[in-house]
Amino acid sequence: MADLPDIGGILGSFANLATSSSATGWISVGINIILSTIVGGIVLLVVMELLSKAWGESVSVGKCFIFVLIINVITQFGMSFILPFVSFLPYSYLIVSLLLWIGLMKVFFGELSIVHAAVAGVIGFVLGMFLVPMLTGLVLSFLPIAALGV
Repeated sequence: MADLPDIGGILGSFANLATSSSATGWISVGINIILSTIVGGIVLLVVMELLSKAWGESVSVGKCFIFVLIINVITQFGMSFILPFVSFLPYSYLIVSLLLWIGLMKVFFGELSIVHAAVAGVIGFVLGMFLVPMLTGLVLSFLPIAALGV
């Protein structure tokens, strides 16, 4: 890997992130983000359909996949830039992730009330933490990417 000069600050964090892995590592991250977006989008689609029928609110579920993609990218790359500001809080990663889910749920699904957005955000956060990685690993086991060396 090429060594970059120590430029410090936020640009230094980007430089360290960019040079911290090999090409196969970045391919693996890309495949994982794509698969977890597809699986997470399907899970969120089902959850939002069920919740919208239970609450009697109409929800545009077409935004589920882009919502999950943005959550995946922020948690994969952006948390290392957010967490130093709240590292004094215990369980700061969980708190920031949960607030991110609730906040983006209200932004993407503005037709939900804040209470319903919070409930949907908590449900999505819990399923995204436990069910989606399990299903992503299951789907990944059926893909012939081992020949790539990933």
